Amino acid sequence: MKNKTGTYLKYAFGEIFLVVLGILIALQINTWNEERKAIISEKSQINNIYEDIQRDVSKIDWIIGQLTNQYTTGVEVLEILENKESIIIDSARMVTNIAWVMSDLIPVARDENTWDGIKVQGIKTYVINDSLTGQLNTFYAGFDRNIDRFEQSPKKFRQELRELTANCHNSNSIKAIFENGVGYYGQSSSQLRYCVLSLEETPQLVGAITMSSIVNIELYKALKKEGETIMRYMEQHVDFSLEEA
Repeated sequence: MKNKTGTYLKYAFGEIFLVVLGILIALQINTWNEERKAIISEKSQINNIYEDIQRDVSKIDWIIGQLTNQYTTGVEVLEILENKESIIIDSARMVTNIAWVMSDLIPVARDENTWDGIKVQGIKTYVINDSLTGQLNTFYAGFDRNIDRFEQSPKKFRQELRELTANCHNSNSIKAIFENGVGYYGQSSSQLRYCVLSLEETPQLVGAITMSSIVNIELYKALKKEGETIMRYMEQHVDFSLEEA
């Protein structure tokens, strides 16, 4: 009886061991499968991140173009204002440059993207290495700082100039612009041209906007370079293949 009992216990422990081992193997296989699915999903997200960077670099390039236009226009306006007695002023063009181009509130905001979602959700990453993580965090932190910086004085200068020149409109100028389009802005009314060119605050505001354009052009050029560096890094060091392992 003792031998039979011992044999039964051995069989029982053996069966328990096999059941536990089977459960552990099943859990491990499930873990591998989950990681494998996560890696495949993450590779898809990496493609989205790359496309987001491409769009953001294009947006930054557009911002640089708008700021450069304001800089060159600002220099032209200031030169004419400083030498108004010796230069024949094209008043229609001057008014358009002051009240339309220089007061343009350039939209510098960025859209929420894939990397923002990954950070908010706290998703564990398998493919995105520490180097890429650091580069992405630095790039978007810089982008957000530039946006916040522009929302302060640079945007306020433009807003103030826009509000000042808006006070020069009357019903005739408004109707003329509506009927002929915004390209007709400076030609819409002689009263509008006289009023805008008579504003005492114009030189100071145009000068401030022009200077802020120079500063922001440099900041966005540096940001664009960072974005292009990230794209090159991803092309060289990150696996974009969506093939299942």
